[in-house]
Amino acid sequence: MAYTIVHHVEKCTGCEECVKACAEGHAGLSNCRILKVGNKFAYFSCLQCKKPQCAAACPVGALVRKGEVVAFYQKECVGCKNCMEACPWGVPRFNFYVGTIGKCDLCWERVAKGEKPFCVSACPNAALELKETKGEGS
Repeated sequence: MAYTIVHHVEKCTGCEECVKACAEGHAGLSNCRILKVGNKFAYFSCLQCKKPQCAAACPVGALVRKGEVVAFYQKECVGCKNCMEACPWGVPRFNFYVGTIGKCDLCWERVAKGEKPFCVSACPNAALELKETKGEGS
């Protein structure tokens, strides 16, 4: 299944429950952010690039394009931070708690088990939605 996380701006109150849940599910570091833009709030996370520069820069294959997702394998990561420098959006962030980077991979392992990403599950206003999309080959 190809999918994405849709942010419904009109429902978002900026409570950051999504950010907290993401951090709890990912060793203390959130892989998403809520940014205040005027009087509204914007959800920001990895754009899941078709040709991810972060993955190309990773010397150990910890970041890999897997279908529609740029998957992150934390056990493979050596903490070199090459991906942080390569990403034009500044998405990968160093997690000092575990000594590796962190980035949103749409919680692909949870979704594969029929669960929602941490951020989507935590939103009290249904401002985040896991939505199926047409894949590259569709």
